[in-house]
Parts: sequence; structure tokens; C-alpha cells
Amino acid sequence: MPKDDATWLSTAYVMFGVCIAFVVWKALQTAGLHYGWTEQFDTWFPMASVAVSVAAGAASSWYLRKDAERHEYFLSAIGELRKVTWPSSNDTKRMTLIVVVVVGAFAVVLTVFDIAWARILKLLIA
Repeated sequence: MPKDDATWLSTAYVMFGVCIAFVVWKALQTAGLHYGWTEQFDTWFPMASVAVSVAAGAASSWYLRKDAERHEYFLSAIGELRKVTWPSSNDTKRMTLIVVVVVGAFAVVLTVFDIAWARILKLLIA
């Protein structure tokens, strides 16, 4: 069953909240180790850090979702991305090869000019 854009955006909001919750949880664990809270408050600190992390993730996801203009902007961005035509694998390989060859050619040219200028300046200075 294909999902519509609003479903994908809601999934993105949830994933954003999960990421924020994880970052806050890791920050609280780091602060707890640094300040000695994990040993001092070992009975309630782990549960409190998880609760604060989940609350921070839910609050950030809710804050991101509550603005109607932002929600519409994200929906329109998803709609525009659906219109993008991505290159095929063969096109990507061909374009990558072209970039590698052009960069290599410029590297050779710059190396030749660098050596030539170094020798010319050495003759002029010496």
C-alpha cells in the first residue's frame, strides 16, 4: 500500500523525535558520568534520564509539527522531490568517470605549471 506524503512526513517527525531523544539521553548520560550523578543517584537517575529524553523528543517533534506553514512547506518539498528524475546507474558511472578524467587532467596541467614556475623562479633567484 503506497503511503501519501503526509504519512511520510509524520514518519519523519517521529524519527526526528527519536533522534533528539537519543541525543538528549546520551548528553544526560555523559553529564551524569562527568558530575557523578550516576553513582550518587543510582536509584532514580537512569529512569529520570530516560523520561527527560523521551519528553524532549516528544516536545521537539510536537514543536516541529505544530506550525502549519512549516508543515505545508515540508509537504511541498516532498512533492517537489517526487518530481525529480534521478540518473540511472550507468549514467552515474559515466559522469563519475568524466569527472575523474577531467580532475586528473587538471592535476597534470597544474603539476607541469608548478614545476615550470619553480624552475623559472629558481633560475631568476639564483
